[in-house]
Amino acid sequence: MTDPAILQRAQVVRHFNRFYTQRIGALHERLQRSPFSLTEVRVLHELQRGRADTAAALIRNLGLDSGYLSRLLTSFERRNLISRRPSEVDARQSLLALTDAGRAAYEPLDEAANDEVCAQLTRLDPAEQEQLVAAMQLIERLLGSEIRHGGN
Repeated sequence: MTDPAILQRAQVVRHFNRFYTQRIGALHERLQRSPFSLTEVRVLHELQRGRADTAAALIRNLGLDSGYLSRLLTSFERRNLISRRPSEVDARQSLLALTDAGRAAYEPLDEAANDEVCAQLTRLDPAEQEQLVAAMQLIERLLGSEIRHGGN
């Protein structure tokens, strides 16, 4: 990183990341006074929303280390939060699903997260809320385009 303009922009992005993670409480080891870490909640979220039904999909969607995810899923299975069954399409894969206990554990976390974000939003007037949402969508679109453009 020898380009001073890029370095300055990187510092601004890092500053924003620190601000935002502190603002939303992402640095707290446990979320919403729950027994779950941020990563655990993200895995539960992916399973609840049907965005992933295999460990490979979770790794791809969340960018997790396979060994770490394996330990996390084993812990979830022991606590009866998820079930695994063999895939009929690929015998090397197990299909993952939340159990009733897993859904019951996730739902209050999702509700608490929504309540926290709503509390943040209500501090802003409706026009500011729209600006914030538009800015977040722009960030997502710009950073998501990196994937479509091969990383650079």
